[in-house]
Amino acid sequence: MPIIEPEIIKAAEKELLSSMLASFDEYQIEKLFQETHSLILKEKMQFKGGQTLVVDNQIAYQFDYSSVAAFPVLLNEMGKFMGFANPNDFHNLGEEENESYDTILDPGVIHVRKAEFFDTLSASVNVETITELFKKIYKLTAIGNVIYSLGDIRVLSGHVIYELVYDIEVFFSITIDRKGNYISSSIKDNRSAPATEGYSEKTATLSE
Repeated sequence: MPIIEPEIIKAAEKELLSSMLASFDEYQIEKLFQETHSLILKEKMQFKGGQTLVVDNQIAYQFDYSSVAAFPVLLNEMGKFMGFANPNDFHNLGEEENESYDTILDPGVIHVRKAEFFDTLSASVNVETITELFKKIYKLTAIGNVIYSLGDIRVLSGHVIYELVYDIEVFFSITIDRKGNYISSSIKDNRSAPATEGYSEKTATLSE
C-alpha cells in the first residue's frame, strides 16, 4: 500500500520541473546545443516533457525539447558532398568588402541572381539524399519535410564551397544536476520523439 498516492507525487514533480523551467536560460541552451551538435536552432524551443533520473549514481533532471534546426550541406564545384558545415569553420565571401574598389554591379542584382542560382541547385538535389546523409552523420531518422531554406557561397580551406541550408525538425534533451550545472545534451531519434507535450513518468533506480 503506497504511503503517498502516485498522482500526488506526479503532480508535485510537475510543479518542481515547471518552476525550474521558468528560470532556464534558453540562449545558453541554444549555445550548448550548437557547440555540441554543430546545428543552429532557427525556431523557439518547444518544451515536450521532463523527468527525474539517475546519472552516475546522482539525481539529475532531464528536459525534452523540439525545434527546427538549420542543416547546412556543403558541396564543391563538382557537386561532390563535402560534409556538413560547422558555423565556425568558414566565412562568407560576401562579408569581404573592400572600400578601395568602386562598385561596378548593383549588389541587389548579385543577391537576386545568387538566389536564383541556389534555387536551381536545390531543385536538382534529391531530398531523400539529404535525409540519408543526416541519418548517416547523426544516426537519426528525420521525420516530416526536409525543406530547402537558403544557399550561399563560402570559403573553406581556400576553396569555393556551395552551402545549401535545409530546415529539419529535431528533438533533443538537456540534462542538469541538482545544482543546475549542465551535464549533457543529446538528440533523440525523431521516430521515438514524444507526440504530445507533458511530463513523462519517472523511472527511479535505487542504489545500495
